[in-house]
Amino acid sequence: MNQLARCDLHCHSTESDGTLTPRQLVELARDLNLRSLSLTDHDTIAGVEEAKKAGEELGVRVLSGVEISVEYAGKTVHMLGYCFDAGAAKLQEELERLVRGRNERNVKIVQRLNELGLAVTLEEVEAEAGGKVVGRPHIARVLLRHGYVQTWEEAFDKYLARGAAAYFERLRFTPHDAVALIREAGGVAVLAHPKYVALHEGETLDDIVQSLVQAGLEGIECYYTEHTPEETAQYIELAKRYNLVITGGSDFHGDVKPEISLGSGTGALFIPDECADALVERARRHESKCG
Repeated sequence: MNQLARCDLHCHSTESDGTLTPRQLVELARDLNLRSLSLTDHDTIAGVEEAKKAGEELGVRVLSGVEISVEYAGKTVHMLGYCFDAGAAKLQEELERLVRGRNERNVKIVQRLNELGLAVTLEEVEAEAGGKVVGRPHIARVLLRHGYVQTWEEAFDKYLARGAAAYFERLRFTPHDAVALIREAGGVAVLAHPKYVALHEGETLDDIVQSLVQAGLEGIECYYTEHTPEETAQYIELAKRYNLVITGGSDFHGDVKPEISLGSGTGALFIPDECADALVERARRHESKCG
């Protein structure tokens, strides 16, 4: 096994809120000498097939992936799914239901922005998204382009974040629902960036991990751009305690987050390709289609 082989198991394309197409991401992964890649767009697997085909052509192992937004302790938490059957009917149906929920919320957000005196249209937001999954990041880009805000952070702080002037809730699953959905499609369910997991009062991360393991959780994203070395070590220890797969990713989005690079985050991130190996091995136990 090559101990220096790297991977990136958390990135986004133009199918959700990234700025590179699935193929361009795979090309970048090849140029960066990443052995494995997983495209984990928000609530959609529309780019998986394109990424897999590019991977076969360019010599990059591509694992099927998705990042599902869930609700826990009154906040948004993310669940990653890997190595599932992309043709699983229920997975596709439930993700489409989440996208419809996003679309319904987008209408409300644009209407509220108009009420606040910001001349933004749904059509330009959809154009910004390129006909893909439309979310708050695309609205933020339109606000930036119009000069209503000066930064991405300002767009969310003033208008789009929970509790801000134009924020509306949308359909989200519970973490346990998302785990079950991923498992039913033959995939491996992984808790994303545990640093940002919201907890109930008096609850510990260990508590929620234990509960999710009972529901079918099989991994924790230990290596992540914004995790400190101490946090990474803590999450690795937690994963080992419950016999969970250790994964990692940069959360690369392209030009909208230029400070984050594919495969290396802000520079210090190293994700061993053993993480991808472990996902593939765990998925084989499900007899699923991984990559």
